[in-house]
Amino acid sequence: MDETSRILLRHQTRGLQALYPILPHSACNDAAKDLLLLPKENILVVTGFCCFGAGETDGPVGSHFLALALKRLGFNPTIVTDNYSSAYFDHADHECLCCGFGTDFHALAEELSPVACIAIERCGRASDGRYYSMGKKDISDVTPPLDTLFLERAADCLTIGIGDGGNEIGMGKYHDTLLATGKIIPSCVTADHCIVATVSNWGAYGLMAALSMLTDMPLLPEAEQMDEYLHEIVRMGATDGILGPGHCSTDGFPPSTDAEIIAALAALR
Repeated sequence: MDETSRILLRHQTRGLQALYPILPHSACNDAAKDLLLLPKENILVVTGFCCFGAGETDGPVGSHFLALALKRLGFNPTIVTDNYSSAYFDHADHECLCCGFGTDFHALAEELSPVACIAIERCGRASDGRYYSMGKKDISDVTPPLDTLFLERAADCLTIGIGDGGNEIGMGKYHDTLLATGKIIPSCVTADHCIVATVSNWGAYGLMAALSMLTDMPLLPEAEQMDEYLHEIVRMGATDGILGPGHCSTDGFPPSTDAEIIAALAALR
């Protein structure tokens, strides 16, 4: 794997080492190159993962900054999430669609006709059609089927999935290997490109770093900007997916670790 992937997989704790031999050499760069070939039209950024009764911090932070980067590149990004995470985007920075169990995803996909769908830490269905946590708990009742967008548009637009455990959209690319570990019930929803990271937000930063290098534009957020947005959504109720509510952290990692990852990616330029 390339240096970008090595940075994204620092501090690995979830047993993703089983994927290392089969990961592409340069997942972020490959995805970024394909993104830059697209017409400057609609892109859907799909995120939000309900943990402890609220949307978690992993996913929305990366989605916020990736959407800003896509705007700078001339695209028209729309964040797609559910009622557990929609408030985190309830400001003028983004177009945001809050979708639920009653959403007609086929009609939505036809209306928006995105040139790309990008998922960041969004649960993807397993082979039985249900949705599962990392602990194999059925969480289908708190997981509106936003992955339907990827199933609807798979043949019509570029798809990118960013995950950190195996139960997310895109990780279906490695379904059999993940299933063989016995540790999780993996997603079967695949994508053209799957970016694997220790924390999904970091995968979004990796994609931004690759876009920066290819366009010579500074698209990565400053650590202070990341920290400010993280604190903002935690005040709104966002939870750490491992530690629970009341923690200004992501998957157990403090903002200083996110800052380390951003600095390492920025240094690649």
